[in-house]
Amino acid sequence: MAKTLDYEVVETIVQNRESVDGAYCVGTGKITEIEHLVEEKSIKAIIFTRSLSSGQVFRIQKRLGGQVKVIDRNLLILEVFEKRAATSEAKQQIELAKLRYTFSWGRESVRTRGIIGEQMGRGGPGNYPYEAYEAMARKRISKIEDQLRRSRGKKEILRENRREIGFPIVALTGYTQSGKTTFFNRVASESKSTGLGPFTTLSTCARKVTYYSKDKIRTEFIIIDSIGFIEDLHPTLLKAFYTTLSEIANSDLILLFVDANDDLPTITRRVTMAEKIIKEKSPNIPIIICVNKIDLTTHEHLKQVTESLRNVYGFHVTEISSTTGDKLDMLLEAVHEAIVGPEIEHAARKISRCVSPSSL
Repeated sequence: MAKTLDYEVVETIVQNRESVDGAYCVGTGKITEIEHLVEEKSIKAIIFTRSLSSGQVFRIQKRLGGQVKVIDRNLLILEVFEKRAATSEAKQQIELAKLRYTFSWGRESVRTRGIIGEQMGRGGPGNYPYEAYEAMARKRISKIEDQLRRSRGKKEILRENRREIGFPIVALTGYTQSGKTTFFNRVASESKSTGLGPFTTLSTCARKVTYYSKDKIRTEFIIIDSIGFIEDLHPTLLKAFYTTLSEIANSDLILLFVDANDDLPTITRRVTMAEKIIKEKSPNIPIIICVNKIDLTTHEHLKQVTESLRNVYGFHVTEISSTTGDKLDMLLEAVHEAIVGPEIEHAARKISRCVSPSSL
């Protein structure tokens, strides 16, 4: 992610500790080592993989001289989000996530530094400077939440219109860089950006797809591309992307993408976490696991992954390559079978409600 944002990573430091240091996250010896590296290599930014408290951020900055940028993994993710954001809704969601996540950071900054060096204390308007900051932040958060509620209301109307027209909704989900957008482009004849690193897709995109099954039955459905999951995503960041989760919750079928290149423990862990998120939002929606990028792995590894996923989760599992199109027809046939069955049952129930006992 750092390289995606054009950071030049010049050093990586690892420390194994039984507990996180309350002052600096890392121990005093390690922060001294970092201090020397900053001076020796003219480091401009320090990125921690662990979440940092507001107090830790400012203690680290003070220790390193105050001119070094100190962020944690969550703020790095938000920087990626900012770089990728293309729609006003995505930008609002990112700003909201940043305001919520850094709320205590801003308060600590004002409390630590004061405003333009002034002594902290009541006076003037009658509030501590950090209280004024909190009031402004809360006002901005409230305004963005209101804007997003209106935007979601419009999307809800759009979803209802899709349902009234009668098109089933197929949502693409899975971890970032698993090939969802490449699949979306191929199936929907689109040209969305791909291969730009994590979170290339930040806003949901929907297109109608027409497919003819092997029995020459025409099936039409709406396919929705959405933001990818990432492991250990902070709840505040996940909450900000309500739109993606609501699209999943309102779908008729979910295609869960996994990268066939990953090792089996990683794939299993990610599928387990994705299933947990999906089931919390939409417990009754069928799932098809798409083992993607089969052109980049070995036959033996692919067989192991596929058999393991079928045995552990009991979902329909299909192997595909979004890039080459290999076995794409098998996945689309599975999508056809998954959505046509419920459509026939729905039509039958509708007819039975319309037929009166006298006509029978």
